[in-house]
Amino acid sequence: MATSGNHDRFMPDWIVGGVIRLSLVPGLWFWGRANAGGGPDVVPEAIQTAARWAIPVISADQIALLAVWGAQLAALLLTIGFLPRFVGLALVLASATFAWWVAPYAWTSIVVFGALSFYLMVRGGGALSVDGAIAATLR
Repeated sequence: MATSGNHDRFMPDWIVGGVIRLSLVPGLWFWGRANAGGGPDVVPEAIQTAARWAIPVISADQIALLAVWGAQLAALLLTIGFLPRFVGLALVLASATFAWWVAPYAWTSIVVFGALSFYLMVRGGGALSVDGAIAATLR
C-alpha cells in the first residue's frame, strides 16, 4: 500500500512550487516594465490596447493600471514567495479574463499560464518561500 508521501520521492513539492513560481516572474516583470510609464502612470499604448479589450464595468485607464502594476506586484510577490496562493488566484482570474475578453484565439498560451497559476493557487509556492518558511515555523 502506498503512503501519502510517495509522490515527493520523485520530485519534491518545494522544487516544483519554486520552479513554477519563478518561471512566471520574468514574463510578468518584463511585460509590466515595458508598459509602465513614469510614476504611477502607464504608457498611452497600454490604455489604447485596454480600450480595445472592451471589458465591461471598468474603464480602459483602470484596466491598464490594474494590469501593468498588478503584473509588477505579482512578479515581486512571486520572487520572494509571499502570498503565492493569492497571486495564483489573481493570475487564474486574469487568465480567465484574458481568455474571455482579450484574446480567446490565444487559448493554448492561456491554458499553460492558467495551469501554472492554478498550481500555485492550490499548492502554494513551495517550502523555499516566505509563506513556506512561516508555515514551517508554525508546525
